Amino acid sequence: MKLPANLTLVMPGTSRVHETALAELRIALLAAGLEGLPLARTLTPGQPSILLGTPAEVEIHPDWIRDGKTELLHASPDHDGFELFWWRDTCCLLGNSPRGMLQAVYEFHDLLVEHGEIPADLQLRKAFQMPFRIFHQRFDRWPGQRADLRYISRLGASHCLLEHDWTGDLRHFQGYVTSPLFPLAVDRETVARNNRQLHALLKECGDYGLDATFWMTELPCQGGPWLPQEARDKFLDRFPPEVLSDSGTYQGKVLCFSHPQVQDFYRDLVQRFLGEFPEISVLFLFGLDADGEFCDPAACPRCGGVSKFAQRDRLIRFLIEEGQRVRPGLRVLTTGWGWERAGVEEFLARQKQLPAASGLYMPAEYDGWQAERQDHHLLRATREICRETGQLFIGYDNFHWGDDTVHQLRDIQDFPLGIGAKLRRWQELAVDGVFDHWGGFNEDISSNSVACREFFFNPAADVSATCRKIARRQFGAAAGEAVFAAWCELETAHAGLSDHCHWSPQQWPAWYPGFGDAPVPAKFEQERPALLDSRQPEKFHGTFNYNPPDFATLLRGVSDAWAAAGPHYEKAIACMTEAERLAGDEPVGYAFWWNGPEQTPSRREHIRRQLVYLRAMALFGREIGLHFGLHALYEQTGRQAEAYFAQAPALLAADAAACQAAGDYFGQLEADGTLVRPGCAWSQPFLRKAEKIEGVLNGGNDAPKPPSP
Repeated sequence: MKLPANLTLVMPGTSRVHETALAELRIALLAAGLEGLPLARTLTPGQPSILLGTPAEVEIHPDWIRDGKTELLHASPDHDGFELFWWRDTCCLLGNSPRGMLQAVYEFHDLLVEHGEIPADLQLRKAFQMPFRIFHQRFDRWPGQRADLRYISRLGASHCLLEHDWTGDLRHFQGYVTSPLFPLAVDRETVARNNRQLHALLKECGDYGLDATFWMTELPCQGGPWLPQEARDKFLDRFPPEVLSDSGTYQGKVLCFSHPQVQDFYRDLVQRFLGEFPEISVLFLFGLDADGEFCDPAACPRCGGVSKFAQRDRLIRFLIEEGQRVRPGLRVLTTGWGWERAGVEEFLARQKQLPAASGLYMPAEYDGWQAERQDHHLLRATREICRETGQLFIGYDNFHWGDDTVHQLRDIQDFPLGIGAKLRRWQELAVDGVFDHWGGFNEDISSNSVACREFFFNPAADVSATCRKIARRQFGAAAGEAVFAAWCELETAHAGLSDHCHWSPQQWPAWYPGFGDAPVPAKFEQERPALLDSRQPEKFHGTFNYNPPDFATLLRGVSDAWAAAGPHYEKAIACMTEAERLAGDEPVGYAFWWNGPEQTPSRREHIRRQLVYLRAMALFGREIGLHFGLHALYEQTGRQAEAYFAQAPALLAADAAACQAAGDYFGQLEADGTLVRPGCAWSQPFLRKAEKIEGVLNGGNDAPKPPSP
């Protein structure tokens, strides 16, 4: 029904989230041509109204219960939920919490945009099925802007991960507060700037009812070889030499937590940081990567004999104990990254001994993947431990962007059917929530974001029907059908690739060892030790082993999966090309989710950028698969060069052609410049590799020599 022009907005509550909900309601009503409507705090009989509130401040009318309009009085406080219904001449937008009420407004806005009016028989009840829905405010800059928080709120976030920093000063306490114990830990001007920006970010999180989580890669160390030597050297000046030890890795010196001064430093930091930022309820503790390490037990005079596992657990317990003195209810989660490779049995046993205030944010295969949707015994075992101990268990995944994709492109990585598959997997594991590993570029209006919202409400929903509706709303009926067909083909490809996620990151475009080099025995011997060392542990679903122990079988699995995925990528590209032809230049259907200064893409532009994603992954993946297949052949021929080259020519020729095709495509993107980000330079390594392979095939200077005995 059409909303009457003489509406009154009625909102008894006055919290910050209420004020945000009221502002969003006014934005929604503009879609119906209504603005400047008066605000009241109580309903007036006979006055057409929109009522906005929660059971805490709204008087529940007996008729609402008798007529089956509301169940909010019985709703679980652990699941944000809302109801929309007409009662007489009042449209009720009720949430079981302020955050649920804000979600009711978003749903109301969606209905107005889709239908132009509100159905006369409106009676809608929805609730998010996972309590923790943790998202970055955005991928590419900190602290983002208010529009980013609005966007992740719209897609259904319950928590904002405040930062996700790898080599800077955002990912540790001393980046925001200074302790007199080590006052040079971070430059004072950096601390002052970060402190100011974090306060502003937390205030805006509060406006949207978003709880806060904080990512840390502690203990700090010199950092990896990607850092300038000057920065590595400066780290040694920030702390006295006596509190540093060797990490035993390329990270260099690390702050030793066995030193009493370091413990005093962290005790002071925890009190200052959580005292100043009490909104933070969860810490994500990483470690073993990206400037976060522990002491080498064999080298540290204080930690001698104390394993890195034990050092990790000591830090978790310390952070919980000291943090809860200042911030009651604080939780400290860790992950399987690096730790499960150190020994699955020890990983499980140690998790069982950690306090209830700890827990896990856990991927299936070492890190988040776009294609991965596995369910195996290790996930189930860790989930059961967390259930028994009262710890949180958070599914760690990629819902927007992923490390396993081609970097530095201005593509749009839509795979909404995969979102449905992923969230169904996590729901079947009965997780406490999920964590989107990297976040997105919110002005692009990812179709994945819309899928997150839909499947958060109902992880068991019909995936095809839900995603077809998203495609048609996003791109129009004709183009939407073609986009949906492309998504279906991509989903088939992803489902096949999921069973063969054996290496990260060596299996990914930016890190795979064959990039730029000819696949000859010397190359395979060079990459073999790292691949053997970094393959995933065996993981089972029933009798099916995701990561069988035979090395050649793993290599062949990657190759065969990409070979099977290739035709589906090609079909997806054909469908998406047809969609581009059918699409118009009007904004995408969900463009109203974004209100920042950046321009949202048109339907045609959005599809054009999805095509970049599909083409780039198809070309890169084909070449990765061929390289792994050639390495598998080398292993299967007993690592004998002569036997390998007797069987390799056809595959080598295919690899050269794949490299040439990829090099040509990326060269076109780089020459055009509009669909790549600064620094994109994929074409030349592919073209050089093609030349090297041709040299091998032609018996030229690049022809192989047998490996040394």
